Amino acid sequence: MKITAVLATTALALSSANADGVAPLILGGTEVPAGTKTYVTGLRESATGGSFCGGSLITDKHVLTAAHCAGIPYVSVGTHYRLGARDGQQIRVAREIIHPGYTKELGNWDFLILELETPAKYTPVPVSGEDPSVFVGHNATTMGWGTTKQGGRGSNVKLRVDVPVLPDQACVDAQLEGYPFDPKSMFCAGGERNKDSCQGDSGGPLVLERPSGDVLFGVVSWGDGCGVRGKPGVYSRIATVLDWVKANAPGVQVV
Repeated sequence: MKITAVLATTALALSSANADGVAPLILGGTEVPAGTKTYVTGLRESATGGSFCGGSLITDKHVLTAAHCAGIPYVSVGTHYRLGARDGQQIRVAREIIHPGYTKELGNWDFLILELETPAKYTPVPVSGEDPSVFVGHNATTMGWGTTKQGGRGSNVKLRVDVPVLPDQACVDAQLEGYPFDPKSMFCAGGERNKDSCQGDSGGPLVLERPSGDVLFGVVSWGDGCGVRGKPGVYSRIATVLDWVKANAPGVQVV
């Protein structure tokens, strides 16, 4: 539900979330090599349709995404492409679990777990047990098939962009339009010109790339414009909902 943040919202976000101005996409990104980052998922209206939101495979049967992306019946796992079924798996959603604290009006606690009808064959991404404040000053990576410019079309292939993790005060100082900044459930990253999440990236991952593998610590949520200097993207703070994640996604790996 990115209010216009380049990486924030992926598919239904383009149709429903962006109706109120919150934008998500990958702006200033580069193509992810095919066959890598296969835990990144696309949420679709049909098995072969285009992705409206993103998500992250956190167990073989669970995807973590944004609550404002609820209502999408299919998940495409392991695919490089926004459309079709030439690679990956297209799996039906069996159940949706929205975080009990989520409120559409405030945009806070923007978390949704999707339980899949059948297990995915791809390796899930582990979830960080550390708060994003630990990573301030480090670059993190977000990915998706969102638009590559505000108001543009979604990318046909999976893109990535690196954005710096910011202290909470930077998010407050940015005076973002959209929702009140809630430091308990939100944090910011980015704020550089032409590098951001945008329409169509909502629900997608924000990860740290480590030698041992990627670690998930944020979910694309919303933003005030796409790739505007001084206007960082807003991400949902996974560390504050770890107990809820573990209770509803048995087998999730926390590192």
